[in-house]
Amino acid sequence: MMSEAIEIAKSIIAGDTDPNKGCSKLGEINKDLDWPKELSAFGLLSHEQYDHESIGVTAADCVPDIIDECKKLVANYS
Repeated sequence: MMSEAIEIAKSIIAGDTDPNKGCSKLGEINKDLDWPKELSAFGLLSHEQYDHESIGVTAADCVPDIIDECKKLVANYS
């Protein structure tokens, strides 16, 4: 599953996968793998990107952080 996560991250960076949808998938993988450190940011980001509009956090606001975390993940596994 970690290799799937890396492929999703690469696809997000390349612009082939919507960052918010990809982050949600990475958050699911994070949970399925029992919260590994390498994917922990995606668990948080997948949670933050929805239902926090009342405090000023939107899915669009999370995109830069999602992309940064994807780059870190890919860099650590290249």
